[in-house]
Amino acid sequence: MKVLANRHVGIIVQNFDRMLDFYIGLGLELRRRDIEKGQFVERLLNADNIILETAKLILQDESVPIQHRFNLELMKVKNIDSLSKEKQISIGDFDFKQRKVGILDIAFTVDDIHLIIKYITDKGGDLISEPKQSTAGFPALHSYARDPEGNVLHIAQNLKAL
Repeated sequence: MKVLANRHVGIIVQNFDRMLDFYIGLGLELRRRDIEKGQFVERLLNADNIILETAKLILQDESVPIQHRFNLELMKVKNIDSLSKEKQISIGDFDFKQRKVGILDIAFTVDDIHLIIKYITDKGGDLISEPKQSTAGFPALHSYARDPEGNVLHIAQNLKAL
């Protein structure tokens, strides 16, 4: 038994077009945009009558087979007002002190950490930590930021080995 590849990371968003533009601006390419509904989605998400607008984004890297490339799926619940309050998802700022477990971040390796941070903050995200050089493992600069809806991004830029 083993994991073969990353299938995708899914994010439920509030402002679909803004978030789609944000991640395309980071260099991901729109692969497919759909409306998903029906029995399969309802059973998968355990929610009656759910309608999702989805966008599947892919990291372009011709050297990696398409089934093994990083994918990001953005989802907007189109009929959230008709869902009961307990099924609605609240998106808020991540607080390291309040949340001890769960998904921390989406990590990206980038070519220029400072330009990526500028892009993130220019587009409405914010910086959590300035770039710091790692003290163990592969030499790299690391920084944390939030996308425009508060999802935590781990940004890393590999450095040449000394």
